[in-house]
Amino acid sequence: MKCAGSPTTGKIMSSIEIRCAYADDLPVMQDIARRTIDECYRPFLGDDNVNWYINSGESDKELEKYIENCDVLLKNGGVVAFAVDFDVLIHLLMVDLRLHRSGLGSTLLEHTETQLYNDGKSTIRLETFENNDQAIGFYLKHGWIE
Repeated sequence: MKCAGSPTTGKIMSSIEIRCAYADDLPVMQDIARRTIDECYRPFLGDDNVNWYINSGESDKELEKYIENCDVLLKNGGVVAFAVDFDVLIHLLMVDLRLHRSGLGSTLLEHTETQLYNDGKSTIRLETFENNDQAIGFYLKHGWIE
């Protein structure tokens, strides 16, 4: 399990906490993912693909599959963002749409990077869709290279 030895689990910054995801967090995480995919992924995946991914339940299953590799960011006690990582890969990072551009994504990305490096990884990588310009811009702004 990824979080067992995590040096930053439970990190508290004012009203923000980052901790391992619990099974009870899954419905909120799935809601954040469905809303984010619905709102942000249509320009590069198309309506049919987005509708299928959400309506088929595959989006929900993806989070169920990786819950043990997930950290959540809580603001004022509620889950508002999450990151999934394993091995040397940041697989997913999503922030509630209502809180985009609030600095929470940057905080969670820094936490995830630090956790992977502290776990002995010398190189890490991440995944995003090729035409996801919003995510690509975010990662480039934070020093990542394609």
